[in-house]
This record gives sequence, C-alpha cells and structure tokens, in this order.
Amino acid sequence: MECYQKPAASMGKVKKSKLEEDDEDIRCGLGPFQGEWLQKFASKKSYLLTYSFLGIFQAMFVSYSIATLTTLEKQFKLKSQTTGILLAGNEVSQILLSLLMTYFGGHGHRPRLAALGVLFSGAASLLVVAPHFIYGQATAITNVTRSLDVCSTSPDSVMPTMNPEDSCDDTTQIGPMIYIFMSQFVSGIGTTLFSILGITYLDDNVKRKQTPMLIGLMSALRLIGPVFGYGLAAICMRIYVNLSETTTLKPRDPSWIGAWWLGFMVIGIIQISAFWLLACYPRRLPKKSTTAQGFGTIASLQQHTQAKRPEARTFKKFPAALRRLLTNKILMLNNCAGVFFVFALSGYLTFLPKYMETQFQQSSSVSGLVNGLTGIMFMCTGLLLAGYLVSRFKFPAWKLQVWDVIIGILWVTLLVTFAFIGCNAKPIHGLENAENGDGAMLGIPVTPCSEDCNCIANRFAPACSEDGEVNFFSACHAGCTIMNHTSDQTIFSDCSCIKEWKNSTSMTDSGSWYNGRAIGGYCPSNCFQMFLIYITVMGFIKFLSSMGRVSNILITFRCVPEEDKSFAIGLGYLLTSLFAFIPAPIVYGAVVDQACILWRTDSCGVRGNCWIYDQEKMRLYLHILTASVVTIGVVFDFFTCFAVRDLDLYAEDNEEKVGDNGMVASTNNKELQPMLSSRPPPPTSKLNEEEFIKTLEA
Repeated sequence: MECYQKPAASMGKVKKSKLEEDDEDIRCGLGPFQGEWLQKFASKKSYLLTYSFLGIFQAMFVSYSIATLTTLEKQFKLKSQTTGILLAGNEVSQILLSLLMTYFGGHGHRPRLAALGVLFSGAASLLVVAPHFIYGQATAITNVTRSLDVCSTSPDSVMPTMNPEDSCDDTTQIGPMIYIFMSQFVSGIGTTLFSILGITYLDDNVKRKQTPMLIGLMSALRLIGPVFGYGLAAICMRIYVNLSETTTLKPRDPSWIGAWWLGFMVIGIIQISAFWLLACYPRRLPKKSTTAQGFGTIASLQQHTQAKRPEARTFKKFPAALRRLLTNKILMLNNCAGVFFVFALSGYLTFLPKYMETQFQQSSSVSGLVNGLTGIMFMCTGLLLAGYLVSRFKFPAWKLQVWDVIIGILWVTLLVTFAFIGCNAKPIHGLENAENGDGAMLGIPVTPCSEDCNCIANRFAPACSEDGEVNFFSACHAGCTIMNHTSDQTIFSDCSCIKEWKNSTSMTDSGSWYNGRAIGGYCPSNCFQMFLIYITVMGFIKFLSSMGRVSNILITFRCVPEEDKSFAIGLGYLLTSLFAFIPAPIVYGAVVDQACILWRTDSCGVRGNCWIYDQEKMRLYLHILTASVVTIGVVFDFFTCFAVRDLDLYAEDNEEKVGDNGMVASTNNKELQPMLSSRPPPPTSKLNEEEFIKTLEA
C-alpha cells in the first residue's frame, strides 16, 4: 500500500509556478501589504489619477524654479548666464543617465521606478533650500541709523556706497551654486524616471485608440502643477525672505527679496510623503474578462499562460538597441524637430518673467502669476481638445505633422511682430544715453543735485517725479529728504533734483523754483494694456502648439518596436537635454545680458546681476532669437510629414475577436479561430484555472 509522503522541508524553497509569478505581477500593494481591498485600484483610471496627482508636484518644482529665478539672482548676486548654467544641472543628469535608466527601467517594475523618481524630486526640492540657511540669509538693510530711501547730508549718517552685505570675499558664492546645481541634477533623475516610465506604462496597458485621449488628459492634469507653482511663487514672493525680520521694503520694490525657499520646502515635503502611492501599482494592470457571468476565456487565461515578463536587458544588447533607434528615420526627424522647439521654448519661457518685469514694468510676482495662469489654461484646453479629436477622428500621422508646421509658421510670424511692438516706458534719469552689453555701466552715475546724499549705489527703488515724466533710480538719487506713507503709495518730498515752479503772491516777484515731490514706483505708462495683449496672444499660441504635443508623443510610441518604447523616449530626453535644455538657458542668458545697461556691483567692483535693461534691445534680441530657432524646427517638421505617410498610429498589436462561445481569439492567429468551436466551454461551477489550462493543453 502506497502512502502519500509529504515533501521534506529540507528540500528547500519551492520555486514559484508561472501562474503564481503572473499573479504577483498584477497585484497592488507593497511587500506583505497586498490585501484584497487594494486590488480594486489596479485599474487604468486609478493609475491615471495617482500619476497625475504626483505629476502636479513634479511640474510645480519646474514652474516654481522659473518664477523665483530673478529672486535667486538678487539674493546670491548671480548673472543671468550663471543661473542658466546652474539650471542646466537637470539636463546633465538626463544626459548621463537617461539612456541607461530607460533601457533597463523599461523592462523593470515601472510604477516603483517612477515612484523612486518622485522621491528623488522631493529630495531635490529640499536640497535647493540649503543655501538659504547656510549662506544666503539676507541682512535686513533697514537695520541702519536712517532710511536708505531718502537723502541725508548729515555727517553722522554717511552710508557706504554699496549694500552692507556686499563683501570682497566671494568664496561663499561657490556654495550656493553647488547646492542649486546638485538640486537640479537630482531633479533630472527624478523627472526621467517619473515621466518616461510612467507614461509608457499607461500606453502598454490600454488600447491604442485610447492612448491619444489619455495622453492629453494626463498632460493636462499635470499642467495644473505649473498653475499651483506660479500661484505658490506669488504667495511666497510677498513674504520677506527672512521670516524673523521686518523691513520697510514693499514687494514691488526691485530690491525686495521674497521667501523663495518656503515654496520649495512645501513641494519637497509633499513629494516625500506621497511617493509610495505610485509604488503600490502592479508590474502590469490586469485585463478585464470579456465573457459574461465571470467565466474564464482564452484571453483572460493567456494572462497567466502566455503573458511573459519582458526579456531581461543586458549591456551586450545595448549597442544593437541604440543602433535601431539611431537608424529610425521617423524617430530622428521627430526628435530633431523637438530639439529646436524645446530650445526655443525653454529659453524663452525661462527669461519671460524677466522680460515682463523689464518691458511692461510688472513685479516678479504679478508677471509670474499672470503668465503662468493664462499659459496653463490655454495649454490644458489644447491638450484635452487634441486628445479627444485624435482619439475620435483618428487623423493620420502626416495630417498631424502638417498641423505642427502650420502652427510653427504662425508662431514665427507673431514672434517677429512682437519684436517691433512694445510700450513707451520712461527711462531712468541719468541712463538716457547709456550703452548696453560690454559698455554697460557698473553703477548709477551721480548727479550734482544728489551727490551729497550718501546714496547706496545698489539700492534700486525707482521713484517717479510728481508730474509722471521722469524716473529716478531711487528717491535718494532724486535728492528727496522726506518720506511719507499713505494707504497705497509712498510720497517723497523736498527733492532737490525735481524743481517745481510756484508763482509768488507778491506784486514784485513773479515766483521761484522749489524742491518738488516724487512718488514711489515707476512712472505710469501705457504698458499694462500692451501687457494684456501680449499675454493673450501668446496664450493662444500655446493653445495651438500644445495640440501638437499629443501627436509628437504618439508618433514616438508607434514608430519603434514595443520593447524599445521607453528607450526611444529616453533617447529623446538625451537629445533635448544635450542640444536644447542645457545650451538654451546659457545662450538666452548671454543674449539677454547684452541688453543690460546697468549692472549691480559689489564693494570690490565685481559685476553681479543686471539692474536695468534696454527695453527695445531686449525685446528685439529675445524675439528674433526665438523666431530663428523655431524656423529650423518647422523645417524638420516639414520633412517628417513625408516620413510618416505610411505610419499607422492606431492599429493594435493583437486585435481581439470574440468567438461563438464567448471566448476571444486573436485575429493575428487565424489558425486558432476554427479551433474555438471544438474547445470545451469553461465549467459552470467554480473555475479551477490550473485544471482548465491542463485540459486545454491536453
């Protein structure tokens, strides 16, 4: 009599069956926390919401960095070209690591790798705050014996010609730059993991005809991030940088430094607290059964018997995979067009807040908020509309590319137009004939009427003569000795550089000149109306151009084999980082600096950031450079139109067809379809999947 013998424990750990491994691949949770209540979240809708929620904070970091750029320049006395180099740290990490991360990560557990990207981004947000507490707490320049805003000729109130915090020791400036660069470097790693692996994971788990709509929806939801980023920047910029100190400066004062570090802390803490939400998603989402009454089908069973994990990637196969992408004509043309568009857009948007401050005389908080809100609103609308239209009408690839060409031509036309249209802002007294570029002044010239006022040369707080005709570098430079505050403005009086004629009541004297008054802030101009027109037109262009983003991503997905999808996106990131994101801020910073007419200098004469720009030259340089780069991108888009004529964007890899008894056969495997009618139907009782599989294999 034979007896059943239980396997000995010493035989070692039993290897998991294929069925058990596949079951783990579609279960939500982390480690032992994989309860059944979690499994209902293993769906594309749940993933879309989670990914978009975390993407909001990813995007907030970028927009917040741009909105606080000028504030960082002020606090650490950096030039535009220097900040452009520091911001390139994001792209340096993508150049060094994006190919490897996407080559191997594309075949790994993508939700967990994307969650790791969120964690990296949170660390980057906290890292950029460090220089404020270590190096950069600004000395409150109001903690002196008199107000720096007014003129004082008393010998006891002689003030230094430069700001008190200026020092000849420039070693402390290296530290902040290292922290800012490393923050951007770490952020680049997080962005690559999150953006590339997260979106390809969704595309692999939905039908191809749904991809355009989901890409548009996901991109639109993530664009909410910049709205919050600009809004958070507007709030933080109204708080003085040193929370424990008070100052008489106002947020509209060009010398004002807002609490830029506060927003980074908020973003970083939220990301580190919520990254695990994305890590809970399975390696792949389970597919819905296509039979009624919950019966098993061939398609659902293939999930266990035929669904295989991607073949492991090795360094040996890396050159061959890279060669496939580099020789793909559609992919390379699409990437080349993208490089030039990203070059133009990233450089232009980086310095757009500074342009608005200079050209339209708006504060950094107002320009950042208005530009962010209008731009994001138009772009979200464009992405959602494009996703719906492409999914609904299934436009061929060449028509989508023709649309991109038309939008590019329209954008170039408007850029050239705005290069010659501006507003007539009044110049600063003493800088009417100032040169720009290398001939720019390293300090405001002293006029005879204020030479005894002991004004600080780097104390930029513009004031306007009462008649609204002349701007002064500050009320002190206007020779004003008295300052009074009202509910909405600051009034300076007894200004020796502003003369006011007053008629005499005496019959023998016709009148005499008296010291006039000045109002804090720039002189009023017609800039605000032009500012609104500019924002509206550029918002419309963003609306149209954002509609092309869906098609660009879709073409990249469909022009390469499935196994190379993540790798192809990684190559695109590498090219745009190397040839667009890194050089663009540097080139644009150098061009913008050529329009400077007054540099800030420290007490040692070392040049810092630019105080005042030549409005006309800055407008011309910025728009003509952008229009030239966009034109090159349009040319590549034109050639891409011909390359994608035969590219099918919507055909499924494995089209499914329902058989007579409710089972699903692949239309790409026609030999299987006649066999469906001869196969036994699934049992009506509780289905034992392993037994049923054995029956099918018998």
